This record gives sequence, structure tokens and C-alpha cells, in this order.
Amino acid sequence: MSYKKFVYFINLFFLLGATLLTFFLILAGGRTTGVLKNFYWFQASTSGFNSAPSVTRWYNYNWCGWESRGIAVNCSSKMAAQPFSPRDNFGSSPLMPSTFLNNRNAYYYLSRVGWAMLLIGLFFLLITLVSVIASLIRYNRRTAALATAMSWITLFFITLSACLYTGCYAKAVKAFHHENRDARLGPKNFGLIWTTVFLLIVNAICCTIMVATHKRNEYIYDRSFASTKTVDSQTPTPVPTNGGIPSSVPVTEVQQSQSHQNHRFFKKLRTKKRTVTSAGDEPDRVQEERVYTEQNVPVVS
Repeated sequence: MSYKKFVYFINLFFLLGATLLTFFLILAGGRTTGVLKNFYWFQASTSGFNSAPSVTRWYNYNWCGWESRGIAVNCSSKMAAQPFSPRDNFGSSPLMPSTFLNNRNAYYYLSRVGWAMLLIGLFFLLITLVSVIASLIRYNRRTAALATAMSWITLFFITLSACLYTGCYAKAVKAFHHENRDARLGPKNFGLIWTTVFLLIVNAICCTIMVATHKRNEYIYDRSFASTKTVDSQTPTPVPTNGGIPSSVPVTEVQQSQSHQNHRFFKKLRTKKRTVTSAGDEPDRVQEERVYTEQNVPVVS
């Protein structure tokens, strides 16, 4: 496996991990029994808030009272984007921290907008996953650019959601602690969302590096190809050597020059021919005959 393919598969692995964690984060709180009951955003002591339970946990779709034996009781009706607002959840109470009464909109909209950003981030995350798989099958500029753009957009929305949730519930923890009430963040939900942010950061950086490397390789290839074409255009077309004539001379000129020199290649040679009457006798006569032969003998100038 080549180095680039290895990097692509690592990038795809991180992206699949981010997708799985995001799906699980959205499904968390759908049930208040089994494993999912431990995936909550916030838990606080709410005793004295009108009819509120002693300890309350806020999930994605509802809030529930939490007993010491580990059972969720007296849950509210489920709804999408369940807002975190003790004043809206339990009604106004003098025992409630004042920030929930005076700054109700801040907590209400931080929690709801955080949920909306999470859903938008999931949408772009699926587009990113499809584009990365497409670029893995057949890598080109369009798929690579789409994967990179979608990676950064997904990172933006998921990070925004994580920041909104963290800001909302961190302020709530501080408010409860100020009133000497116990409160804490849900470690599993916040662990999932910030791990997703980390995986998306790695994915976005990898996509950017791969696109930059691909463009750099194309630029180097284009420059080398252009220089090769320039050199080839300046070099004369090679012609096979014919009769010792340089290859750069056109074929017609070679034929004309060769036919012109052929007249100089024919040389008349004079030879003598002896006629012997019988074996062992001296030749009684020597007959000279002029024999003209044509031989293709090169003349040295």
C-alpha cells in the first residue's frame, strides 16, 4: 500500500470515528434505562424548586429525577432540543439561583442552539464522509476540494455546538456552587463531543495537507512537462543515417548528394589476362585485354 493510500485510510478512520460518536451523542438520552441513562449533560441538586426532584439530570430530550440507587424517576415528556432552564422546567422559586431567573434567555437559547448546531454538524459530517470515500476511490481536484471544504464546515458547527453546551452548563455549575448546591457536568456527553472535535480537527488538517500536496505535485509536473516540450521543439528531428550523411540533413538532400557522388565511385581498372596453352609450358603469349569493370570503390579526396 502506498503512503498516500495509508494516509487516506487513516483520515477515513478518524472521520468514521467522529461520525459514530456524533450519532451516539444524539441518541444519548433517548432512553433513561440501560447504558444510555448515564449519558446526560448536567446533574444538580434541585430540592426546594417547587415540585422538582431532589436531584435532577438533564438529557437531550427530557429531564429526570435521579435516585441514589441509580434509577431515573419522574421524567418529563420528551421533546427535541429540550432546553436547559430551571425556571421553565420547574417554575420560579425563591430558592433558585438568581441567574436562572434574571438570565433565563441565556441558558435557554445556549442549550437549544447548541442542539441545532449539533444536528447541522451531523448533516455536513455525512457529506464529508461521502466525499472522502469518493476521493479515496478516485482522487481528483473536485472530490478533494469538496472533502476539504466539508471537513472545515463540519468542524466549525460541531465545535460551535461543543462551545455552546460547555458555556451553558459551566455557567450553571458555577451558579449552583455559588448557592452551595451540588452540581456537575455529564462526563460522558462532554467527553464524546470534545473527542469528536479532536477527530474532526485531525481530519480537516489531513484533508488540507493532501490537497496542498496534490496541487504541488501537479505544479511540478506541469513545469517539468513544459520544459521537456521546449527542449524537444528546439532539437532537430533525428533522421536515420544513410550513406554516411549526417542525420540532421533531410532525406531528399541526402539522395541528391548521394546520386551526385555516385559518378565518382565508378573507376576503370585495367587487368591483364594470361592464356596458358598447356600445363607446365611457358606461356607463349600474353594477351592483354582491357577489361573494364565497374566497382563501387570509394575515392579518397
